[in-house]
Amino acid sequence: LAASEEFRRVWDDHEIGVRPHGVKHFVHPEVGALELNCQRLVDPDQAHSLMVYTAVPGSESYEKLQMLSVIGAQPLR
Repeated sequence: LAASEEFRRVWDDHEIGVRPHGVKHFVHPEVGALELNCQRLVDPDQAHSLMVYTAVPGSESYEKLQMLSVIGAQPLR
């Protein structure tokens, strides 16, 4: 029973999941420095690949990505 409670706590804290393949650093002209996890998804049948960039929830980069999803390509002036 204790193991099940611990598992639930760890799962709720999102400590379980797929680990990213690498970390990339970008400087966006509107929000500044971003530290993003990078994963490459591959479809070998079509010779396509997709790069997926995410930020750690609660991090400064996560908040900046949230802001970019709202402002999009609009400049902040």
